[in-house]
Amino acid sequence: MPRVSFLKQRGIPPVASVACTETQMRTTHMVLAALLDYPGKNFTAALDAYAEVRTELPGEIVTAIDAFTQWSRERSVQEIQEHYVDTFDQQRRCALYLSYYLAGDTRLRGSAILGFREFIRTLGYEKDREELDDYLPLVLELSARSGDPLVWELLASHQEGIEVMRAALAKARSPYRHLLDAVSATLPEINDATQERFHRLISQGPPTEMVGVHLPNPWSQP
Repeated sequence: MPRVSFLKQRGIPPVASVACTETQMRTTHMVLAALLDYPGKNFTAALDAYAEVRTELPGEIVTAIDAFTQWSRERSVQEIQEHYVDTFDQQRRCALYLSYYLAGDTRLRGSAILGFREFIRTLGYEKDREELDDYLPLVLELSARSGDPLVWELLASHQEGIEVMRAALAKARSPYRHLLDAVSATLPEINDATQERFHRLISQGPPTEMVGVHLPNPWSQP
């Protein structure tokens, strides 16, 4: 059949995975954790901290984060705060809570959040402020602090939710879409069985079988 060009597939192009060393992965996730959090009193310091480490990160990730930081530098913190609230607090598809995309507002959400809480404790950490345990910036900080590939696998198992966020932010033309591009670029590929295992563990409660388990670093260089 002859090809025509009236239509294209809905959605946004996928982000290709970027090879990172462990140090690059941890640094990227710490930067993203700080920038995806509510832009409070430490936001300017987070922008400055990124400027100090940006040359150490892969170029594709730098390009994405730079697009966001350039927008941020051109606006007051109050403007950024207003945009943040309008984006993440008012639009359901932009919610920064990973289990929301699996459980929604159903009763399963409570079990899912408990699963995240126990996962965090299993790795030897606890929260230092009031926030739901499936909050994406919190999980990114856990990745950065622990350096445990198990957290990378957990993030990858929620790629569908992250992609929903990314698409919604792109549709809203929010500069925060660039940070979600950077998150997607760091996600390792996982098979369906591994993804199902994480979803089951998170939804059913404490993942005690994870204690002492360390997966090989999927970003290790040959």
